[in-house]
Amino acid sequence: MLYTFHLPTKIIFAAGAISQAGVEVKGIGKKALVVTYPDMRKLGYLDRVLAGLKENGVEAVVFEEVEPNPRRTTVEEAINFAKEKQVDVIIGLGGGSAMDAAKVIAVGALTSEPIWRYMTRELEVTAALPTLMIPTLAATGSEADHIAVVTDWETHEKVALRTPYIFPKVAVMDPELTLTLPAKITAQGGADIFSHAVERYLTTKAPFALTDGILETVLKMVINSLPKVLAKLDDIEARTQLVWASTVAMSQFGNLGGGAGLMPLHAIGHALSAFTDIAHGTSLAVLLPAWMRSIQTVRQERLALLGRNIFGEADGLRATEKWLEKVGMRLHLQDLGIKPGQFEDIADNTIRTALPGQLDSNPTTLDKKAIVQILKDCY
Repeated sequence: MLYTFHLPTKIIFAAGAISQAGVEVKGIGKKALVVTYPDMRKLGYLDRVLAGLKENGVEAVVFEEVEPNPRRTTVEEAINFAKEKQVDVIIGLGGGSAMDAAKVIAVGALTSEPIWRYMTRELEVTAALPTLMIPTLAATGSEADHIAVVTDWETHEKVALRTPYIFPKVAVMDPELTLTLPAKITAQGGADIFSHAVERYLTTKAPFALTDGILETVLKMVINSLPKVLAKLDDIEARTQLVWASTVAMSQFGNLGGGAGLMPLHAIGHALSAFTDIAHGTSLAVLLPAWMRSIQTVRQERLALLGRNIFGEADGLRATEKWLEKVGMRLHLQDLGIKPGQFEDIADNTIRTALPGQLDSNPTTLDKKAIVQILKDCY
């Protein structure tokens, strides 16, 4: 079986690495659009990036209207702004929302076609502006992958764009930028990282020692580091572990060796947050135990391996539930204001918006009936 490893993103990692952003952008563009949200200006991060760009002779404009679960309308507005300002490089500063928006803007800036035609795979991406990512949250791993997610709030469709053209050129990873995050957002990010790795770990059809080792290391980094951070939010060592885990879990390193599965649970999580606007990490945390239970009969061996190798316990499912409880992420749909009457619409939405092959990667049949049952089990 042919396997190709492709990660064209240059990764710069250090406390204080944000100071290198201007130097790196200088090598790939002359006029930058910084895509972010108001919090980054309030925290002083935006000013630091802009100062670094100015020092290196890079002109910059700012779009700071991105919201959590970035909206199609917002991204379209930013694309028009990028075209108007004739930028040649896009910087994503923030969490997954800012970085995903930056990637989609990079595609839209080079085409006259509506961006949603690319998001829905009606058109194939053939070009994108270069991007540089500065993550301020350990969660999505968007700084080093080729996926971007945007929501059409009118149709409640949260759609993922997947193309090698949106691999960032550079990822500037500075764990100090995560020190200001409150506990709730930190925990949501940790649940996201855990889900990225555990879905790949449990859905694999051809386990491989190298891939298992990488994913197991990521999972252990998350389960050990997140409680430390929640107990002491300025624990830079534990924060650093989470930032690395976030990047590796979602990058091509998480597939190294070819023994990783896909992430079918993410398809349900996207549909759930497209209806309710809950945080991505929250949607995954609430679904994870029920999904694991739904595949238990055909993945007993892998769940047992998860328990032994990651948690040092016999039951991987139960250990996961206890860990989610420990970090405040053992949640139920009824706690989030979601009604059973929405379940069928969410299931239909999942099937309609999932990436090609995403649901087929599930160890059991993941049709409408199965999705509704998972939602019921989460209620």
